[in-house]
Amino acid sequence: MMKQRTILAFWLALAMVNGACGDDGSSGSSDSPQGPGSTGTGAQQGSSGSTGGGSSTVGTGSGTGGGAATSGSGGAPPDPTGTGGSGGGEPPACDASAAPDVGKIALAPVVTGIDRLVYAAQPKGSSDWYLVLQTGRIRVFTGGALREGNFLDVSSQIQLSTGGFDDERGLLGLAFPADYATSGKFYIAMTPTTGSNMNRDVVLEYQRSAGDPYVANETPTKTILRPDASAVNHNGGHILFGPDGMLYVGTGDGGGSCGSDKRGAAQDPNAVFGKILRLDPNAPEPYAAAGNPFDGNASRVWHYGMRNPYRFSFDRLTRDLYIGDVGQDSYEEVDFVPAGVSGLNFGWPAFEGDHGGTCPNGGALREGSTHTPPVVDIDRRRNATGPFSDYVSVIGGYVYRGNALPQLRGVYLFGDYTGERMGAIVQCGAQTSPITQILKNRDPNAPNAPAFSRQGGLPAFEDLTAIVEDNDGELYFVANRSSLVKLVPEM
Repeated sequence: MMKQRTILAFWLALAMVNGACGDDGSSGSSDSPQGPGSTGTGAQQGSSGSTGGGSSTVGTGSGTGGGAATSGSGGAPPDPTGTGGSGGGEPPACDASAAPDVGKIALAPVVTGIDRLVYAAQPKGSSDWYLVLQTGRIRVFTGGALREGNFLDVSSQIQLSTGGFDDERGLLGLAFPADYATSGKFYIAMTPTTGSNMNRDVVLEYQRSAGDPYVANETPTKTILRPDASAVNHNGGHILFGPDGMLYVGTGDGGGSCGSDKRGAAQDPNAVFGKILRLDPNAPEPYAAAGNPFDGNASRVWHYGMRNPYRFSFDRLTRDLYIGDVGQDSYEEVDFVPAGVSGLNFGWPAFEGDHGGTCPNGGALREGSTHTPPVVDIDRRRNATGPFSDYVSVIGGYVYRGNALPQLRGVYLFGDYTGERMGAIVQCGAQTSPITQILKNRDPNAPNAPAFSRQGGLPAFEDLTAIVEDNDGELYFVANRSSLVKLVPEM
């Protein structure tokens, strides 16, 4: 067994490098939260803890590995998008010595009754919401009303499976570049279930129509990413434009069983599976962005060793990257990357969370690389007793930078597709705070526990498929596969 290293040692080594101070089958785990699958583990209660000055750890179990990051690209990139943060300037003082006090918080309805809603996004400078339906349609919510018709309809390529397996494919992601108002370009991520792109996790460029700004042209203008067909799970599907103006794409490891349908791909920078890619849609094919850490066939890769980075985000103020990487049957994880750092290996399948050997025959780390451990490591094994042991598919969130809830400024929120609690942490460089647990729904037997109250007749908060941010830094949840709800102060 390798000697366990602390997160602090990892960050010290990282500073030296960069010059800066569940399988979806019968095993019983769900994966990407497009479908609940079979949770298997059940909800178990317990206590949480934190390793002082290091990662926040939930539940029990020993971790192996650790160590330094492999490479980095220096300081924070420029911010041509203009989304550098509320108020600009330097980040406020950061304190991770205690779990954050989230105060009294509530959820208010924005739009409800949208079947198979999985994501929502706003173009820069707009208050409109573009609502992504897994079944292949994008609809627009503007001026307090849902527009008739579709902004885009690719449903002819998507016929989702029903029954015991809730399909993870379909339309999963949407991203607008900063110049959308003038260029009209936008990007989608989807896994078609039929046609020439069947079971390919593609990223396509589309153009807004000239006649109606709320209708897109039917035919894509570019294919940005078209990997080989893979298994029907671990599809990734999240895309967003970073503070450097580049398009970041999360790809799953190829799906299949624990070892992956694309065995070895997650540890191989030359393969696009199991990665965070950094792309420039305006560059020549294969659209690799300048400044990426690898050359040749690996030129699109920003980070690697991921299993299924279903949702990730940049802190609009610090430009740090947070990644929610869906685990197999044992651990869920949240990863943290300081602004500008690239080329990190998050370990899958040699590591799941901060634990080696959970994937039989998973293989070793790429030669010469080092495992980058998560800042949140959630034990969800069958015998786990922690408060997050009912997690099945972690949902990466955002650092709150809005104004409506000042007590949350600088707090990172994450959740799970079906788990009954969400988590809140503060990340200060090498230090991660203990986790604050937030019940999705108030428990009358624990009236003082942090929990979301509900306004406007909202039903119980159950499924979570995305946490999204508006142009003002306020946060929203895509809840119950049907609703976009806003995080607001409790009345």
